[in-house]
Amino acid sequence: MALSRYELTIRGPVSRTVLDVVRTRFDHVSAPGADGTVLVVDDIDQAAVRALLTLLWDTGHHVLAFEEKPA
Repeated sequence: MALSRYELTIRGPVSRTVLDVVRTRFDHVSAPGADGTVLVVDDIDQAAVRALLTLLWDTGHHVLAFEEKPA
């Protein structure tokens, strides 16, 4: 199964609790972006992408953009 890098732009800051969960589950880098927060998640498969998006949506975060990037 191919692993990829994804960049998610999220409106506003991501809560500390959610970032802690993401750090526990995935290798990632979080950086402030022009419209909110940009999460870059490396080495992630399709099932993990779905879990990450569900986590963000379930915790009230708004995903503005979602892109696959070259690793």
